[in-house]
Amino acid sequence: MRVFFLAVIFLSAVLGPSWAADFDRKDYEARTSSGGHSYGSGKHSSAKASVTRETEVFRPEPTKLTVVDATPVDPGHIEWVNTYSITGSKKQWRTNGRRTKRKFLREHGFETQANIGVFNGFDFGITQGFAYLLDKENNYDETGGAADADGESPDETDGPHRGHGRTDLILNGRWRFYQSCDETLRVAYIPSITIPIGRRSNLDHLGPSQGYVSMGNTLAVTKDMNRWTMSGNAGYEVPIAHKARRENYAGTLTLAAGAGYHVFDWLQPQVEVIYEHDFEQSGKGSKLVSMVFGAIIPVNDHLRLDLGVVQGIAGSNADQTTSGVFKLVLLT
Repeated sequence: MRVFFLAVIFLSAVLGPSWAADFDRKDYEARTSSGGHSYGSGKHSSAKASVTRETEVFRPEPTKLTVVDATPVDPGHIEWVNTYSITGSKKQWRTNGRRTKRKFLREHGFETQANIGVFNGFDFGITQGFAYLLDKENNYDETGGAADADGESPDETDGPHRGHGRTDLILNGRWRFYQSCDETLRVAYIPSITIPIGRRSNLDHLGPSQGYVSMGNTLAVTKDMNRWTMSGNAGYEVPIAHKARRENYAGTLTLAAGAGYHVFDWLQPQVEVIYEHDFEQSGKGSKLVSMVFGAIIPVNDHLRLDLGVVQGIAGSNADQTTSGVFKLVLLT
């Protein structure tokens, strides 16, 4: 909570000055199509300005740290996102919401994603990564979930506690099917598929692969208001595998929202909130609410830095994790 109040004080301090709106702005040609809706506002450049009928409108950077925005990459352009994240945990929430200690968990993740503009209002993404894992509380069940008369597992071994390997391959599209006349409101549909080509966990090591195919569907909405930019997501991911392979997992509901304010040409602070609910075929599953604090830093039209902290603040049957996220983004 201390981090949350500091973030509120920070945003209050930077949003107040009226002179923030008087900094240099960049122009781009306004492009409109027949039927009153305009197209072509993409992500191949950083914060933009539009001149429409002699009225200058500032365009903040639509990108969020974790929330997906509804702004596809322009046709013929590529957005290459390179991410390093570090996640740690020493606490967890029980099913009743009570927080308790857990053994140390840490993960280093390296990920690269290419978003390719295919045609106006549509881009295609490919994501692949590598991860180093440490979980001192992990215990691979060699008995397949069997239990004795007392309800205890006959598996007396512990671990494995470490591992590394390639992550699963993620393919996604992003179709912006609506855009307002002034290009400030955009709505997109984002289907995705996870292909399990990564390294799986076994008796010897931990692995980052989930071990089965899953498909996701997300609806994204983005709204820009002067120097403000806001996005919201609603999505569900469904596993496509036998119950034994997915270990009773039945899917994940994700709701997320984020807002950023473009203080300077080179700085856009962000605040985001994420709710995730993992469902189980038989059981209560898990719930997690996280807050995200960070900044989008457009260096120029071809380079952007994104950095932030993701903090779990409430949950049920879930680990309380803290993550640092650092992104180097190259744009053509």
